[in-house]
Amino acid sequence: MTSGWTRRTVLGLIAAAPALTLPGIARAKGGRVVVVGGGFGGSAAARRIKQLAPEVEVTLITRDTSFVCCPGSNTVIGGFGRIEDQTVGYGALARDGVTIVTGRAEAVDTDARNLRLADGSILPYDKLVLSPGIGFFWNEVEGVSAATAGRIPHAWQAGEQTVLLRRQLEAMPDGGVFALVAPVGPLRCPPAVGERVSLAAHYFKTAKPKSKIIVFDAKSKFSLQPLFEEAWAALYPGMIEYRLAESDGIVRAIDPETRTVSTDFDDVSADVV
Repeated sequence: MTSGWTRRTVLGLIAAAPALTLPGIARAKGGRVVVVGGGFGGSAAARRIKQLAPEVEVTLITRDTSFVCCPGSNTVIGGFGRIEDQTVGYGALARDGVTIVTGRAEAVDTDARNLRLADGSILPYDKLVLSPGIGFFWNEVEGVSAATAGRIPHAWQAGEQTVLLRRQLEAMPDGGVFALVAPVGPLRCPPAVGERVSLAAHYFKTAKPKSKIIVFDAKSKFSLQPLFEEAWAALYPGMIEYRLAESDGIVRAIDPETRTVSTDFDDVSADVV
């Protein structure tokens, strides 16, 4: 299958954008495309547009100076991957002619066709690509907020959270409890929960064999369930307890200080949540 995007398509889209008459805002001769988000989607879009239409000015807005890939980051949690191996910079994109701007997009004026950054900078565009990545629904569970992520990490955005969770698992005593609360959804990578459980179990089997993993999942089934359950029974018998909605897997509250997970019928104290 070939992409429907061609140089003619890109230039046609840019040419179709209404011209600005606002004073003080210069327009690029070949057109200007601004891409928000330096992850897989944004980076791929920026590179492809520049390849198809080199005369177009392409600017990529990214919050960080490097990108930490989430796919594969569970290997860090399992103890046989390094966060450095998950991290890539934007040098290759810059060498391809994409302008990299480190900042946070704050507002879009679709009438004036410009983007405002958190530092007040204004970037005019002919076409805007929004690829900001995933976000989180905070406060859906009592006791959990963005402020508690330093004690009960989610680690679903790779980087500091991944390293924090790994360090907490390393500090956990042999015979301790790792409580994992699965996201209700929508989840960008549905098998990620089973993968994380598997790699944590691998680490415990080799370093802390008396430890236990309890998974709380508000769904009635999970991705690749038969395959994961077969592997867990063979490789980590007795270590993993997976509670689905029908088996008291719905979490009502979490106490970040005591690391206690509360369901409708149980309060589970854990060493790592």
